[in-house]
Amino acid sequence: MNKIIVVTVMLFSGLLGACKKDKPVAENVYGNGPKTTVPASMQGNWMYGSFSMTEYWNQNPMEYIGNGLEMALAFKLNANGTYDQYFTYSTVSGGVATYHQSLTKGTIEINEGTKTLITHANWSHYKETKKGQTTADRDLTASEITKVTNYTYEEKTEPNGTKAIYMTMNGTPEALPFLQRF
Repeated sequence: MNKIIVVTVMLFSGLLGACKKDKPVAENVYGNGPKTTVPASMQGNWMYGSFSMTEYWNQNPMEYIGNGLEMALAFKLNANGTYDQYFTYSTVSGGVATYHQSLTKGTIEINEGTKTLITHANWSHYKETKKGQTTADRDLTASEITKVTNYTYEEKTEPNGTKAIYMTMNGTPEALPFLQRF
């Protein structure tokens, strides 16, 4: 449950996630914030996710509504000190499936000595759907974006050999394991 709370806090600290847009993203979408080269061991795609064991069906058993709760949070850390942060979160309540998705882009500072990571968000896009209908699909305004988020991290290897980065956002009690993907 604590992990769900932490991820929800992360959503509202930057509204991360994956959205598809019709119009092209501006060329300088990452901005000119502080950045460092991302260490080779941390470059690539990192993902954390969770879901509930509850599934919802309509009274007509042929119609699947969705999983009670699903969330995923992912980072793409680029060698040049930029990042993409994806977030998706879905719930079923009152027979209605709601999806929240966002994508944030910016610059990143990584200090291997202190094991700290600082994201500097520059641009974010948010999308919400309810019952399959889009209810929001827009770029966030500058005042809606949390510009700076601080993390501590630890690089580990899971028992199955998968590389992981355990990240703790400042002010939260526990680290989330982001596994290397793709």
